[in-house]
Amino acid sequence: MYFGIHMLEIADGLKDAIIHAGFTIESILSTGPEEIASTVGIDLYVAKIVFTAAKKAVNTNSIVQGSNLINSIKVSA
Repeated sequence: MYFGIHMLEIADGLKDAIIHAGFTIESILSTGPEEIASTVGIDLYVAKIVFTAAKKAVNTNSIVQGSNLINSIKVSA
């Protein structure tokens, strides 16, 4: 499942830097804040914000998909 960096609730300039560094939502979650900070050249505090935004985006999308699945089951029943 692919989640775009642009869906993160962070500043656009930070999104651009993360994309330029080659990160995806999946790679952000698998590498962690320390790796993000060193690769992008940002403070650890900011990298933790990015990491938290990625977790939130994945959780929000999972909830929406689960809701859509429930709704499709209700419609087809």
